[in-house]
This record gives sequence, C-alpha cells and structure tokens, in this order.
Amino acid sequence: MKHLTRKASTAALTLAAVALPAAAIAHTGEGAHVHGGLMAGLTHPVTGMDHLVALVLFGALLAGTTLKEKQLGFAAAGISLAAGFAGGIALGGHVAMEWLITASALLFAAALAFPASVRGKAACAVAFLLGAHGWAHGVEMSGSLAGFGAGFMASSVLLMLAGLPLGQQIQKIAPALRAVLAAGAALGLMLLAG
Repeated sequence: MKHLTRKASTAALTLAAVALPAAAIAHTGEGAHVHGGLMAGLTHPVTGMDHLVALVLFGALLAGTTLKEKQLGFAAAGISLAAGFAGGIALGGHVAMEWLITASALLFAAALAFPASVRGKAACAVAFLLGAHGWAHGVEMSGSLAGFGAGFMASSVLLMLAGLPLGQQIQKIAPALRAVLAAGAALGLMLLAG
C-alpha cells in the first residue's frame, strides 16, 4: 500500500507541476518580452506553459527506456536547445517558431501512446523540435547571455527529469487508454495554443 501511495503521490505532484501555471504562455506577443540574467533563465521555462509542457512531456517519453536511450535523448535535447538558442541570437525571429513550439508539445503528447521500446528512439528523433524553444529565447535575449543560457539549460534539464516519473506512470496504463490520454493531452494543448 505504501508503495502504491508513493507512486500515486509522485504522479500527482508531477501533474500538478505541469498544470500549475496554466495561464502562463511564454510568448504572448504582447509588449517587449525579453530575457537576461540567471534568474530569468531559471524561471522562464517553468513559468511559460508552452515550454513547461513540452519539456516535461519530452522527459516522460524517456521513461522506461534504456540508459543509453535516456543519455542520447537528453544529449539530443540539450544540443537542440543550445543550437536553437544560438540560431535565435544570430538570425532573429521566424514566423514558424511558435508553430514549432506548439507542434513539439503535441508530438510529444501523441508519442506517449507508444510502448517504451519505441518511445526512446522517437524521442531522439524528434528532439530537434526543442530547438524552437531555444530559438524563441535566443530571439528575445538581452542582458547576460551566459547567465540566461545557463539558467535556461539547467531549468530545462530539471523539467525533463521531472517528466520521468510521469512517463513511468503513463507506461503502466493499457495501450488503448494511453492512446486516448495522449489524444486528450494533444487536444488540450491545441486549445491552449489557441
């Protein structure tokens, strides 16, 4: 009973962490939305719903995969975020950036329906979509590049790690129900995206 309660608590806390800032969208297009400094880097992925959802779902995809797949997935995600960040600084905004951010969350949600044996490979293959998240912040960068970048990457990794227990709980659900949950998550994310 204690073991089941701990698992339920872990799942509930993870879901609460995902749902808490429901009203926060990272890139609303209103006003000057710029970033700079370590604290801004640490807090933005947690307070922007689009980043929060995508990063936690990406981590959930890696649950139940082999250690090598987890390592490759986290490495691919880190490289993609960093490359996107650099691209945003160097090249500026792009009309497809917000669409790619939304698409990443939808794709990660849909991939949760797959068994773990497939999800690890899928996560590595679609990690490039996380580059859109880095890109958005590179475009909006002002102030301390090193501070913001370090905080952004640290917070992003922690959110992906927070997704692992969520993914472990989801993997225990029957495949048909996982597909329904994934479809519901994707629909909810589309509604949030407007």
